Amino acid sequence: MKKNKKIAESICKVAKLLYEKELTDLAGGNISVRDGNLIYINEVMSGPKYYWSISPDSIIVTDLCKIPVIGDVNLITREAPTHYMIYQNFSDINAVIHCHPLYPLVFASAHMNIPNVSEMSRVMIGEQPIEFIEETVPSSKIQAKRVVENFKKRRKEKKDAALICTVPFHGLFVAGRNLNEALVYVDIVNNCAKLLIYRKLMFADNPDSDLSIRKKFTKEDFDTMNDFKEVCETGYKYINAFGEETIYKRYNPNKKSSK
Repeated sequence: MKKNKKIAESICKVAKLLYEKELTDLAGGNISVRDGNLIYINEVMSGPKYYWSISPDSIIVTDLCKIPVIGDVNLITREAPTHYMIYQNFSDINAVIHCHPLYPLVFASAHMNIPNVSEMSRVMIGEQPIEFIEETVPSSKIQAKRVVENFKKRRKEKKDAALICTVPFHGLFVAGRNLNEALVYVDIVNNCAKLLIYRKLMFADNPDSDLSIRKKFTKEDFDTMNDFKEVCETGYKYINAFGEETIYKRYNPNKKSSK
């Protein structure tokens, strides 16, 4: 069989982005994508050896139990046990990212959860804080089990919860329905942690500072972001795209065109 070039290329692109955006370091990280019954995953030491400038040819393809299809199974990233166990337990997950973003690691290494205080973290992730799991040997099956247990706990509390957790002194594990979603989660969690740290650095315990969330939005509030929104009032006079003088009337995006 032939490797899906687009999937392999997407892994390489995200790998480079993670490093350029300082969401991981040269020491490690790993990315995988599920395509049906196949898993695409990067080689071990992609950071130290290639500075995250990896090629699609280096991406290894296996089945769901790590039996090789394309490439050398011995070269698969050492964190593979966690990736595969996530796929084996969550049928809706099609991408996993493990990386070493500095700001979430500050919280994890202090054995603290990351509350979702930024607006986008609440929109994309919800009210559940990003929890840390107990420290484990990196790349071990124990780590894999603890990550999966955390993810199952999140889904028990909320059936469509975003799957994200930190590992003290190690890194972040994120699972998404696709690679883009997983990457966005990483970026949002990093920015949320950064916001919390900067607020503390800038204001400390200044009694004049108000670090509370003044308005706790509901899911229904956030859902209105996707509604069609008019940008002017009925009766507004303007020149339309065809050079005609026009008076704006309420627009219905669901109305079928008569043309």
